[in-house]
Formats: sequence, structure tokens, C-alpha cells
Amino acid sequence: KQFTPAMNLLPDNCERFFILSFVQLNHEAMLLITEALIGKPFHKFAFTNNDNGDGVPAGMSVDAILGIVESNKRLRKLEIGRNRIGRDHIERLCSAVYTHPALVELEVFNCFEPGFGDTMLTSLLTSDDLKLEKLVMFSNNITSAVSTVLADFLASNPRLKELDLEEDNLNDSD
Repeated sequence: KQFTPAMNLLPDNCERFFILSFVQLNHEAMLLITEALIGKPFHKFAFTNNDNGDGVPAGMSVDAILGIVESNKRLRKLEIGRNRIGRDHIERLCSAVYTHPALVELEVFNCFEPGFGDTMLTSLLTSDDLKLEKLVMFSNNITSAVSTVLADFLASNPRLKELDLEEDNLNDSD
């Protein structure tokens, strides 16, 4: 309840962002933060390194993150790192990226088990609705299976200015 008055004090041209990094939230705290952020107008939302280094999420769920994203029409940059995203969330995350009116930067790193990174990247790159200018998907077990899709996309999408697939499983020949 205290976020709204604080956000309203900032000038309109102020870059507003909310970052949760290296935090461990119990379920009640996660629900309070999620409820407080739904509908708040900020430009960047980052939820990174919240798994104790063991890959087990310890805080905000992907559903909660997407609820915040879908309710914030001013969001320009979304960053999710070291937070497991399963196959069941890939379609919803891609849909949020396609339909969001302002989102132009997406960073999703170290979030996918083998095979799921390929699914996510393929889903993003084969949509005519992709408006991203920057896409970072490093360390997501992406393989050379996406090389044809990637080549076709890069040849036809002038809007994307930056693509980062470092530390994935692509061959130099890809």
C-alpha cells in the first residue's frame, strides 16, 4: 500500500524500476509484494538470482512475475534470471512479450532446462508480433537446433538491435 504514494511523488520523466535480486521470500511476503506491484507504472522489472544457487525458486513465481508484467503498460524492460521457467509458462511469457504495448527489452538468463530454451527462443523468433529491440537469453541451454530459425529471423527482423546468446550450446558454425 505504500508503493503508490511513493511512485506518485516521482516526476513523470523519471526512470522508475523495481529490482528483486538475491532475496528469499516466504509465500506471504511474495504475495504482499506482488499485490503491491500489480498495476504500478515502472519501466524496468528485474527478478534475478533468487534461487539460492541451487535452481530451486525461493520467491516470486513465474505466474506472479507475469501478472505484474501484464498489469504494467509502461514496462519497457523485463529481466528474469536464475528463476526456473517451465514449459507450461513459455506460451504465457511469449504472449506477454508479443502483446505488451511498451516492452522492448527482454533478458531471460539461466532459466531453462535443456530443450526449453530452444522452445522459448523459437516461439519468440517465429512470431510476427515480436517488437523487441534487445533480446538476451544467455546460459539457457539453447542448442544448434534453432540455428535455421535464428538465421531466418536475423535476415528478416530489422527492429532487433541486440541479441545475446552467450554461454549457450551453439556451435561456431551455427
